[in-house]
Amino acid sequence: MVAKFDQDHASCDGGAFLQQACDRRLGLTDALIDGIRDPRQSGKIRHGIGDLVRQRLYAIACYPDGNDAGRLGADPIQKLLCGRDPLRGEDLALQPTLSRFENAFDRADLLRMGMALADTVIERQRGS
Repeated sequence: MVAKFDQDHASCDGGAFLQQACDRRLGLTDALIDGIRDPRQSGKIRHGIGDLVRQRLYAIACYPDGNDAGRLGADPIQKLLCGRDPLRGEDLALQPTLSRFENAFDRADLLRMGMALADTVIERQRGS
């Protein structure tokens, strides 16, 4: 048997689709996105809040730190998880954009996201 990892559009993150399926079932990412206000100037936005949240959460599940964002931004599976064409779609955000995004939240944003997380967990437990 010979294993080759030299394809241009290969990815090792196929298992992330399970995470996406769970996320869709729980609605957690959508709940978090709904709790975030976007104070950025609309004409200067390249990556929407939803894209940034999904990119960061799905990447955390595969790679715990943001230093991999540059490499993962072009990863076909990561792009597909964020709703982009895996081959021709625009690359995802780079690490500096993700860092600015993560550091832009104020206490009210964090409270809304925390409440969304708690509501999702409570709702899930009710359904069990």
